Amino acid sequence: MYNKNTILLVDDEEMVKKRLRDVINDNFEVLDASDGQEALDVLAANINKVAVIVLDLIMPIMDGFQFMDEFRRHQEYDNIPVIVATANEDWHSEQKCLEAGVWDFVMKPYNPLLLQFRIRNAIDKSRMIMAERDAITGLYTKYKFYRAVRMLLLENTEETFAFARFDIDRFKMINNFYGVKEGNKVLQSVASELRKIATVFAKFVYGRIENDVFGVCMPFKEENIELLVNALQINLRKVNKDYNIKVSCGVYVINDDTLDVAEIYDRAFLAAKSCKGKFVQSIAYYNDSMIEDMRQEQFIINEVNRAIEEEQFEVYLQPKINLATDRSYGAEALVRWQHPDLGMISPGEFIPIYERNGIIGRLDQYMWRHVCKLLRKWLDEGKNPNPISVNVSRVNIYNPQLIQIFKKLITEYQIPAELLNLELTESAFMEDQDLIMKTMSNLHQLGFKIMMDDFGSGYSSLNVLKDMEVDYLKVDMKFLQDQEFNGKGEKVLTSVIRMAKWLHLPSIVEGVETLEQVDFLKCIGCEYAQGYYYAKPMTVADYEAFIAKEEVMGAKCCEDENITIVNELWNTRSNTSRLFDMLDTPIAVYEYRHEKLELLRTNARYESELVFDKSVSEHEHNRRMKAEREMLCEAFAKIVRGDFCGPMEYELTNDIWYRVTVRVIGKRADTMIMMVTFYEISEYK
Repeated sequence: MYNKNTILLVDDEEMVKKRLRDVINDNFEVLDASDGQEALDVLAANINKVAVIVLDLIMPIMDGFQFMDEFRRHQEYDNIPVIVATANEDWHSEQKCLEAGVWDFVMKPYNPLLLQFRIRNAIDKSRMIMAERDAITGLYTKYKFYRAVRMLLLENTEETFAFARFDIDRFKMINNFYGVKEGNKVLQSVASELRKIATVFAKFVYGRIENDVFGVCMPFKEENIELLVNALQINLRKVNKDYNIKVSCGVYVINDDTLDVAEIYDRAFLAAKSCKGKFVQSIAYYNDSMIEDMRQEQFIINEVNRAIEEEQFEVYLQPKINLATDRSYGAEALVRWQHPDLGMISPGEFIPIYERNGIIGRLDQYMWRHVCKLLRKWLDEGKNPNPISVNVSRVNIYNPQLIQIFKKLITEYQIPAELLNLELTESAFMEDQDLIMKTMSNLHQLGFKIMMDDFGSGYSSLNVLKDMEVDYLKVDMKFLQDQEFNGKGEKVLTSVIRMAKWLHLPSIVEGVETLEQVDFLKCIGCEYAQGYYYAKPMTVADYEAFIAKEEVMGAKCCEDENITIVNELWNTRSNTSRLFDMLDTPIAVYEYRHEKLELLRTNARYESELVFDKSVSEHEHNRRMKAEREMLCEAFAKIVRGDFCGPMEYELTNDIWYRVTVRVIGKRADTMIMMVTFYEISEYK
């Protein structure tokens, strides 16, 4: 078993494989494969020869992540180390690889000495795993532990046992911030505590399964499981109170002791997943619905290749509406799965699974290609299509070939880059910001427009917005969820839209469902809306009919003809806004709602002449503000009641008088935007 001396190299680039052969040919025999599926076939035929697998992540047909998913299903491969070869440092992919069971990483281009060292190190670790004791903790290894569990069950057939699988939340953070040595201390502390607990029970088997994962098999009593977890939790706090880590424990009560121990472990693992990351819950018990969920998830994963090959995924389009014209301006491409046997499968069922398993990257690229085909079709028909936006998942953001993929698509289909807008979720901006900024810069150079989707859902929205050169902000109307429409959520959304205008970013609000919401968005100067109020996601044919109907009907008149003026005033770069600031007449724009007014914008003359005159005292400044507000509150109240409100005379000081006129430039049910103009009439008094 330990004399294996063959390396399986999995990479789709022939030059890379040739270089690797040159590096290691003297010491190892090399087998190769060009994709994950071919690698599985080669491995199955050479299982007794392969010592180490060197795996590329990005390959056609079956990529590295998909290979690892299939590889892990074969218990006979458990002791074969996998080393991932990568051209860039990407902690997100690294984390996913480690979760999939990857042992080590090596950077391309290969350093001969380092590569051979890592291969030999992996082989040595593999040999150690086949031994009975774990090198770091001294506990049973996975294989010895599994055998011990089997013996315990065989010798005690009349007793009910529980299998507890537990790991340490955020353990990787300890290794990253405090070093591997500190991480090993934590593992050794857990092992020490398990030895103490073992002295209390006559029948108690335990071991380290992998990384920070431990297993225990003991007679089942719920209170004993709680004592076990509490003891481990207390012990972890003693190691270092600053680590702020907790144990997540999944328990399978063994009702069928004929099950293979690996299957028993899988059930405990499913239970542990349900409490992972939940601060108030540390223990979860397996139930049959968990395995049903797992089977459904596996079915969805298994079907993806067939679905892509048979083009079962369909492009649906949801129009985006220009609120100044109430006409559509492009759409967002959304995926729908029309399964030949099961019918329409909701995106909510398959998108999260594909995101968790790295498959979402392939689905993204499928959608990009189909949208490009669609845009090309419209151009060939002599149409002048508006932009279609597509989603770019985090997996693809870290794809080193991303720029080339988009460049190839627009070249192949001969479409302008500005017709294919790219939507990135805000959370994607928060990981490797240097990489994101470089990627966005390259995409901008190609002519693509980038939207920050789900703005406000993260914790560093403003900081991200400050640093990232995005072209549009997308905000979900769910921002107001569980809020009264006139509550805090509305004020926050108003601030977001106005902030976007100051940054010269058009805003798109999605999830718009009511006329009240539309009126509100128009009033605060939002440019675009998307949601069921205007149109649900629809087939391409229905979207084409939607556009044709708009063209026949012509531009729909806006309910408020002054929306364009409001938008222009907010845009500090617009000609209207510049003219506003150049006028010699003082002008102020107010929002009036529920008998309260808020000053939104003033021109330069207003600031220097009426309120912000630096020559006056603070007391005089406050007096002027109060006097103006009292006058305007009375005038605005008249307008809201429907009463006539003509020009008013306003005495700024003893010898300075103004004639004041008020005009409504935007409104909805409970809010009005008023433009107030001050004409000096002192010489006529």
